[in-house]
Amino acid sequence: MGCGNGFVTELVGAECDEVVGIDLEPARLEDFRDHAEGDARTTVLLMSAASIDFPSGYFSLITCFEVLEHVPNLRSSVREICRVRKPGGAVVISVPQVWFPFENHGMRIGVRTFSGKIPLLPYIRPLHRKLSNARVFSSGEIDRLFLPNGMELLETSYASPQFERAAALAGTWESRFTFLRDFLDHCEKIPILRVLTGVSMLKAYRKSP
Repeated sequence: MGCGNGFVTELVGAECDEVVGIDLEPARLEDFRDHAEGDARTTVLLMSAASIDFPSGYFSLITCFEVLEHVPNLRSSVREICRVRKPGGAVVISVPQVWFPFENHGMRIGVRTFSGKIPLLPYIRPLHRKLSNARVFSSGEIDRLFLPNGMELLETSYASPQFERAAALAGTWESRFTFLRDFLDHCEKIPILRVLTGVSMLKAYRKSP
């Protein structure tokens, strides 16, 4: 769900008999189709997460990475993910999490949009909901979306920022902080620091039989 150009979808689906990617960005879907051409296992579809045109219980694994913060119909999208999931199978998602101190998607004030990273905005939830271009989530908020839809939580984890893309660009502020990588890797081993430094939260759920 939210496959984009298919880079992650192809990695996750490398051992699968059938791979379906859905998204609402035609240009990125065309990129996916171009480099998946000839792979009979892969289907790429222009389709909304809030209305997945597949039978209930169809998929054995659903992934949704950095998508739910953007969808217009959050609860409908979650219900559809849970509906098309086979009993006993897994749903794996990642979303921006509320304890990371920067809003990475920018914000809007009136008709003006400010791109880049906005410090401390996620910590002021009412202001974040009003101004941000994307959602952030606490662990409990994500659980309250999925658990009532017949899911059980398997695991929660956090991913620290690694700066790979931004640090490769000359002049970006991230390029001056690459020395933090070893520290952030260490933080991933300490529970409280893993939460506080994690830019994204990863959740795995299983659909109850």
